[in-house]
Amino acid sequence: MATVPSGLTGSDTFHLLSRVLDLRHAAHERTAENIAHQDTPGFKARHLEFQDALRQAAQGGDPLRPVATRPGHIGQGAGENSFQAVVGTEQVIRHGAKTDGNTVSPEEEMSRLAENTLMYDTASQILANKYRNLRGIIHEGR
Repeated sequence: MATVPSGLTGSDTFHLLSRVLDLRHAAHERTAENIAHQDTPGFKARHLEFQDALRQAAQGGDPLRPVATRPGHIGQGAGENSFQAVVGTEQVIRHGAKTDGNTVSPEEEMSRLAENTLMYDTASQILANKYRNLRGIIHEGR
């Protein structure tokens, strides 16, 4: 399989845009989970802190690895496959609780969902344009 020189692809840019899409997808799932639990008593809304997660991904970390949120989760321990909390990438919302202890604000979650969708679409279009440009370079070299 032929490889394209990294200077031609700007591989760091491709990798970073790919991680942006992964993180935006994870943020979308988190927001959808919050919306699904808007009527669950005691549920605490959680948000992916995108900037912190992106910074961690850019430094070679994996901000999307599973997190043990309570004792008794499978795999919790000191082994290689254990779940570990990801510092600084997820925020549990504890303020603004309703009388039943739920902290989900449907209006805020819908706003987050709309913003995240716009940002995902933008990153996707940028990545598609980069691939389109690369394809053009390859076809010109024939």
